[in-house]
Amino acid sequence: MNHRRRWGILIFIVLLAVLLRAWAVMRLPIDFDEPAYLEAAFGYADAIRSGDWNAVSDYAGNREHPALVKVLYGLVILALSDNPSTLVAGLAGRAFSAILGTLAVLVLALFDPLAGGMLAAHTLAIKYTSQVYLEALPHLASVVAVLALTRAESGRDRWVWISALALGVTAASKFAYLPILFPILYLAVWVKRLRWHDLLLYGVAAAAVFWLLNPTLWHDPFSRLADSVFFHVRYSSGPRVELSGYPWYQPLYWISRAPPSQWHPDVFFYLGLDGIVFLLALPGLYWEWRERRWVVVWAVASIGALLLWPTKWPQYTLVLTPALCLAASSAARHLYRKLKEHDDYWTWARQMIPVPPLSFWLILGALGLLVVGIYTSATLEQTLGRIGWSALTTDNSLLPSDTVYAIAGGDGAQMVLGTGRGAVLWSPPEATDLPDRWLIYTASNSGLPGNSVLAVARDGPVYWFGTEAGLARYDGAEWQQFGTGAGSTEPQLLGLPTAPVYDLAVGSDGRLWAATGAGAAVYNGQTWTSFTATTSGLVDNRVLSLAIGPHPEGDQVWFGTGDGVSRLDTASGTWTSFSSDFDPGWGGVPDLLIDSLDRLWAGTLGGGLGLWDGNTWQFYRTSNSDIPFNSVEALAEVEPGVLWVGTAPPAEVGGVLAAFDGKTWTTYTTRNSGFSGAEPLAFAEDARGRWWIGTRTAGVEIYQPER
Repeated sequence: MNHRRRWGILIFIVLLAVLLRAWAVMRLPIDFDEPAYLEAAFGYADAIRSGDWNAVSDYAGNREHPALVKVLYGLVILALSDNPSTLVAGLAGRAFSAILGTLAVLVLALFDPLAGGMLAAHTLAIKYTSQVYLEALPHLASVVAVLALTRAESGRDRWVWISALALGVTAASKFAYLPILFPILYLAVWVKRLRWHDLLLYGVAAAAVFWLLNPTLWHDPFSRLADSVFFHVRYSSGPRVELSGYPWYQPLYWISRAPPSQWHPDVFFYLGLDGIVFLLALPGLYWEWRERRWVVVWAVASIGALLLWPTKWPQYTLVLTPALCLAASSAARHLYRKLKEHDDYWTWARQMIPVPPLSFWLILGALGLLVVGIYTSATLEQTLGRIGWSALTTDNSLLPSDTVYAIAGGDGAQMVLGTGRGAVLWSPPEATDLPDRWLIYTASNSGLPGNSVLAVARDGPVYWFGTEAGLARYDGAEWQQFGTGAGSTEPQLLGLPTAPVYDLAVGSDGRLWAATGAGAAVYNGQTWTSFTATTSGLVDNRVLSLAIGPHPEGDQVWFGTGDGVSRLDTASGTWTSFSSDFDPGWGGVPDLLIDSLDRLWAGTLGGGLGLWDGNTWQFYRTSNSDIPFNSVEALAEVEPGVLWVGTAPPAEVGGVLAAFDGKTWTTYTTRNSGFSGAEPLAFAEDARGRWWIGTRTAGVEIYQPER
């Protein structure tokens, strides 16, 4: 291959790697660990900005992995501005990762252009080197560590030192890439035949680089290194790994297919080559054993480690992908040589295939650039909008049901979920690779009277759960059900006929209010007082929602019913009802909200969004505003004067999330954000300022506003 042609091929491979990774940077949704690594990066950035190097060394967050990659992400954040948003920092971190992933392709292509081209299009390599993950740097460094040693002529030339430096960088980035020690030892001992003192110097240099680039070890190297190593041992046998259910051969599934093409078909729109690379690598290992035996050692050591180690996450396979690409390249070259021996076939093929003129290729290229430009600009808004969004579903977590009726903040960072298959107490992980904690309660393992949990509320250490079959109280140790009334001849709930509990709210005086399908009730800790349309001023017995406005004289309790809105002044016992001047639509009032201006908002099923300013009702409907639909299931004030409104079409699956500032409506759809398009049912803010959205069919959507 002549020099010009070789460089042309290298430029094409690098451009391919850049384009595919840039596309992935823009289009991939937020992955599981990205928020945690980004949070660690912000922590390191703050410590470096303040000049507190002790804080850098002793940073406690995310210590289970070496610190180098997270520190580098922190430096990227520092290079942006004094206080970049989460959106900007996430995109910058992804871009930095993609650059490192592209450099890995370049290094491999300089050694073997065909192998580099395969790595450029490998979907697993693209995905995990285009996100704020830890993979890109050790992926690059491990390739450099092995290939540099193949160039060494003596035990102390520059290539040996480059290899030692790259090995230290690999170890300081992620321990999972250390199986490359096997091909390095094979090359050093059996191929290059380095003397023992050269090997010792090599090891000392790599260890020194590892220590220097891992600030966590600066103050207490031995105990912290032991903690990190044994963390992974414990984690590999922990509940998160066990619950994943991956069999011992799962890594073979990851590398023999192109799973990112299934996970993200809009990102990996082309035929994934991962399976082809794997199939070519199998016979390729035979030829590599005869020509480049260290490639076989690399592949066998890596796949052995992947199969033996209990943790089977797909990103771990990047330790193996370069070796597979080298072996596949060897098989492809031998196959090409065999085919080329049939010269008559190649002569016939050249005569049969037409050669278009240059103008054809220029026009085709211009059209291609036009299509790419239009498509890229059309997706840029969606790409930016998806930053900050993540989700908990039955597919990616322990969530028992993708129907989430209710959400409330729990103790500290805990969140309480009411789902179609029980109640959930969720707590965030203490560190990135520790599992988040899930306590799941159902009618069979707790005091819940039913599995469909429609309402949740927290009153200090006590949790309340409203279900389709009654109400339950849980204080962290014991359960108490409120169902059948004592001495009653028929089932009663809270002094009411048994009915679903649709909403719960705790007043400023500590009393619990319950909205049910048979009326409303209030609990003072000892007894219940019930309210129905015949015994009180309720406009209807079917009470779907509650809102409590605290006042010095006594709370004002609002009730959203099937036929309008009622209000109770608890100080005077006076009732006020709105039905003639209030349109509840076809299904009633499923949510009420008192905003920061003490105004009442009422979401109706079919009647639009109502606003009570203290004197009159105003309704926002599709006929007089830009509200997406007239059915409003959920409301939240995400910032003063700005509402989130969960809307849905009356007879179709799905929904639209809308923001309303009193004048302008903004919708969040799958086209301009990370919102799934499911019907929103509940909103709640967590301790980190993230908004949780319970949906009817897509679990929990989580949105992190810009930092």
